[in-house]
Amino acid sequence: MSQQTTNFFYWLFGINNNPPPTPQPPAPQGPSVIRGSRTASDQFDNPLNDPAIAITLLQERVTKLKHKSPAVAIATQEEFDKQRDFFIFVPKKLETDFVNAPAGSKPKARVSLFFGVRPEMTLFRLREFFKDETNSVLITVPGTESGWAGIPTAFGCGITTSIIENLLSQADLAGIDFTVEVIAPYSTGYRGANLTIINQLVDLTHIKRLVYFDAWYHHDDHPLMTAGSPYDKKNTLFAVDTVMSKSPNADVVIYAFTHSSGIGGGVPRTNPTQTNKNIPDPPLEPIAPLITNYGSKIRFIDFEYKDSRPAIDDELEKICLARLIQLGTGNQFQASAIHTSLMPLINALPTRGSFGTLGRAGFTDLYNWVSSHSAEISSFSITKAMTMVNTHRLLRDPSDPSIDWTNPSHYEMRHRMFVLELGKEPLLP
Repeated sequence: MSQQTTNFFYWLFGINNNPPPTPQPPAPQGPSVIRGSRTASDQFDNPLNDPAIAITLLQERVTKLKHKSPAVAIATQEEFDKQRDFFIFVPKKLETDFVNAPAGSKPKARVSLFFGVRPEMTLFRLREFFKDETNSVLITVPGTESGWAGIPTAFGCGITTSIIENLLSQADLAGIDFTVEVIAPYSTGYRGANLTIINQLVDLTHIKRLVYFDAWYHHDDHPLMTAGSPYDKKNTLFAVDTVMSKSPNADVVIYAFTHSSGIGGGVPRTNPTQTNKNIPDPPLEPIAPLITNYGSKIRFIDFEYKDSRPAIDDELEKICLARLIQLGTGNQFQASAIHTSLMPLINALPTRGSFGTLGRAGFTDLYNWVSSHSAEISSFSITKAMTMVNTHRLLRDPSDPSIDWTNPSHYEMRHRMFVLELGKEPLLP
């Protein structure tokens, strides 16, 4: 998940702490069936490893990493060259309109690229965010994590215009005009996103939003620019400057929810031992110079420490845990298994995907909602919720139970579950 995490699949055995029943069960909120919409997938070579494509920064299997000498392999040749799975989701209305519209009047597609590791489309229920859209398409781009078999050091996977065209064809939109409008790396996905941008593998002139979901790193290990370059060991800065040069009106949104080394860790901090959340703790990868250069186009959403708004990390964690329990009700367990103290917040939750932090129309401001629901939030026990989440493995892929990101650390769970709750507003074009 995070840069330091080496294994996604933790199993916690022997938890049998059954809470007392509740008199107010929530309505079942299991994975919805998205009827008529189109999901497709295919495997592709990684364009970031092709010297004919990744000209600016070429990923190489054997490279000199900082603090390491001599050159070391970031992956076995088999893993480095492996084709990986890309997924696309097309809402039914866009597919229908494209098929029925006469030539010359075909709708255009607005594409959002989500860079993760592979299962996020289903695991985070991202399709539900797009199912009612008329012209928006979601594509998930895979990535790798350090510690996987044959991969001692994480490396990125990119996407090209031709791969997007191929996926659109497989989703019955062959030949449709499209623009890439959102690029959103999550966790280790920052590698593939940054290098896709730096190498300009897709058209960047229509980008509306570059979103770092708890993924704000220097990107200073590999690949490296030539020594003396202003972007030497600064690939994230290189990517941001590239997007802003190609699409000056784009917003760069940085979500910060975890920082601790070894767990979470999506946004390393200048003072990582600081515990006072009411004192700002700037990210180790500087944001202030970006604000100087680009002003209000840089949006830093700091949940963990006070910034322009108060820290709400505990409150957001409780919201996310309450949502997981709500989603599991009627599927993994019955409502009678939920502790009464958890019910006020679960029952108060608005529709998933309705929270916002960017001020977009149609979304409920998260900070205002937290302020107006302090009673429900304060009565919600993280310990009781985590017992239930781990007992029932509630962050598990509904379509593939072998993919289980449930983790016994509630702090790590912040990093793993918040996109499921807050992803809609930043991901939609």
